[in-house]
Amino acid sequence: MNLILQDRCKISSTLPSTRKATSDMADSNPAAQTDADAKPTPERRRSAIVDAVLEDGTLRIEGLADSLGVSAATIYRDVQILEDSGLLTLSKGELRPRASSTAELPPRMRRIRSRIEKGALAQAAARLVSAGNAVIIDDSSTALPMVPELAKVNPLTVITNSMPVARSLAASKNTELVLIGGRYYPWAEAFYGSLGTGFVKNLRADLCFMSDAAVWYDGVYNPTDYVTDMKRTMLEQSFHRVLMIDNSKFARRAWQKTTSLTTFETILVDDGATEQQLDMLAASGAEVTVVPVPGR
Repeated sequence: MNLILQDRCKISSTLPSTRKATSDMADSNPAAQTDADAKPTPERRRSAIVDAVLEDGTLRIEGLADSLGVSAATIYRDVQILEDSGLLTLSKGELRPRASSTAELPPRMRRIRSRIEKGALAQAAARLVSAGNAVIIDDSSTALPMVPELAKVNPLTVITNSMPVARSLAASKNTELVLIGGRYYPWAEAFYGSLGTGFVKNLRADLCFMSDAAVWYDGVYNPTDYVTDMKRTMLEQSFHRVLMIDNSKFARRAWQKTTSLTTFETILVDDGATEQQLDMLAASGAEVTVVPVPGR
């Protein structure tokens, strides 16, 4: 097995897991931190609800209200939003994942989930970039924390379909920003479609950094066809392909295979992955780097 254990990464902000729903959900800004009894924000509370339902399969409203320290009415309001987003279904007071949990989370909720792990992975990924590179970054929330580090690389060309990435790099004097066009999808804050993939086919990148909704057996998976089309095209047009996955991806499911694990030359995974999961990744032939997460 070709495994590399990196030096412990340091990231500028740390947040507790959303699974610990009653724990302090403080911001990285000390002035904004609250005490241990503070309630999570609505977005973090909804993310915790989704995580809990994905893990347990079914949950009752009353149990969620008790564990999160809020009223049942508050949980019902959250559930209505999650139902409208296609993430969960509610029947007779019980919550279940919708369509085998294949719906992708909204961007803001994705950025909250596994935030510490994603920060560590992003710093490890940024160290693979050299001055003069042209890199493709997809719209995944795992790749987004790379942006502050990439802004320090001079010169650098960044190609992306992600509006948050583009906004973050727009003012960088070191970065030549190439925004992939096409149809804009507000739910993803990203561009997709044949116009976008056609544009990418005329490019060639040194590196492609990517994550996906789920990792299962020999591949990565996503529930949305136009998302998989864009990801596949990005990979095809890159010399070196890097997969970034936090350990929560192994527990998620999505019906459509984006690509095989053998597509990637490098796989970055946090140290929460099990030995069995690491063996699965190593079987792809990629260089698997296990990234330590602060606080573990």
